[in-house]
Parts: sequence; structure tokens; C-alpha cells
Amino acid sequence: MKHTFTKKQIKRIIIEELQADLLIENTTNQLIEEGVVETVKNLKNKFFPNKSDEEIDTELEEIGRNPSQLEKMPRSKRIGILFLSGLLGGFLTQASFDYNKLSTATAADAKKISSSQQVTAQKSKDIINFRQMASSETLGKTASTQKEVDAKVREIIDDYKPVMKPAPISPGRGLFIGGDPAKGNFRGFAYVPSENIPDDEIMPFIAMSKADYEILLRATYLSGTEGDKRLEDLVMGRGRAGSSVFWAYSDRSSYQGYNRNSTIALLPLEWSVAYGLLQKRQNRGKR
Repeated sequence: MKHTFTKKQIKRIIIEELQADLLIENTTNQLIEEGVVETVKNLKNKFFPNKSDEEIDTELEEIGRNPSQLEKMPRSKRIGILFLSGLLGGFLTQASFDYNKLSTATAADAKKISSSQQVTAQKSKDIINFRQMASSETLGKTASTQKEVDAKVREIIDDYKPVMKPAPISPGRGLFIGGDPAKGNFRGFAYVPSENIPDDEIMPFIAMSKADYEILLRATYLSGTEGDKRLEDLVMGRGRAGSSVFWAYSDRSSYQGYNRNSTIALLPLEWSVAYGLLQKRQNRGKR
């Protein structure tokens, strides 16, 4: 039996389609103008109100395993979820995601959104250090002078000394104790486990909360192909040039020892968040 739409139904369908197309345009513009963090927050609030990050991750993973769920959603919601998945390094950016399981229209939306997010994936290729990562996301004051840096590192040690652990990375060559070659190279790094850092704590060298910084890491390092490998290379070093320097407190590639003249340097809290995200991804089987 042929189905006949009423004028009211046709009007609703047209409005929904226009709203969906506008959502793609507006979200793309928001990424460029307001940054990744605000865009992700907006999408979470709109499509997953009152849900925790863990709950959202779980739902996105379930959709990735059963993409047919996307077909049952209104187009605007489907587009919002596709955007969010891509920005958080979810199913949309995974090589195993099967576009063939989607209708032509849904697959077209997914590919369009994936293409629009390349601007965020490109960031990770152009960033010299973690300070620059946040330069377009925040105007907050960071510890920048040597005096401010020394004071902030001392504060981190005082606050977190009981929970600090040896970091599983090497300082590499050319990182000298106190910047003085005569004192020798640093032998290792200490760090604060991510689970001991509150979500609302401000990361001292980029002036973002821990939760916001994780969003930024996801978008810059997980939103493109081989994102998990890029994140792992960034955090663990893997012998790549500049991997340790990325986490230096200043443009002079400086670190501060755990104690005066210590051969162990302290990694910034920002490294802890990145390492915590890497562990979270590996525990979920995304390697």
C-alpha cells in the first residue's frame, strides 16, 4: 500500500532536514571559531544531557558495534553523535568501522563529518609542545616565567609527593640537571597518576581543567586515522625526535628535578592526563 504524507508531515520532514544540514554547518563553524572543547561540551549537553563521560563513551562504543542504531535516530541526533564520536576518537575514526552497514544517506553524513574534522586532526602534526596545543583553546594565564614555573613544580611536589610514581619513559639525551651539562643528564622522570588528579584541577602550564585537557587530547590525537598510535608515540616517546621535549615546561626544553640537583625530573600534570588517557584506551582494547 502506497503511503501518502500529509502536508504537516512533509513540513516536519523538510524542517528536520534543514535543521540537520544547519547543524553540520554550525558545528563545523564552532570547531573553527570556539575550539574543540566548547564544541564537545555543547554536543554532550545537547545529545547526552545529564550523563557522565563514562556513560557517553559506553553508549558511543555500543553504537560503533551496532551502527544500525544510527538509522533509527532523527537525522539531527545522528549527525550530533557522528560529530561527537569523531571528536572523541570514537567509532567514526576507527578503521574497523563499516560504512557499508549504513544507508547511503547516513554513510554520506558520516563521511562529510569525518572530512570536516580533519582540521582538528591536523593540529597534532603542527604542535611543537603542549603549551601550543592549548593556545587556541584558552586565554588563561599559565606559569611562564622561570620563577612561576619553579613555584608551580614545587607546589605539585608538595601536594602529590605521597602518590608519585616513576614514569615509564626516558628523558633522552641533552636534558641536563638544572640546565647545566656539568651536573649530568636526568636519569628518569616522576609523575602523578591521573586518577589522583581531580577533574576540575587546572593544568598549570596550559590553564585548562584536567577534563577539558583530555577532550583536547582526544580531538588532536585521536580524531584521525591511527590516532591511538599517535597518542602512544606522544606519551611513551618511542625514540621519536622531540617526544620528551614536547612535555618541557618552557620553550628552552627545561625540566625541574624532583629535589635540588636530583637526577629525576618531574613531568607536568599534563603528561599524567595524556598517559591516563592512553591507559584508558588500551584497557578498552583500542591499540
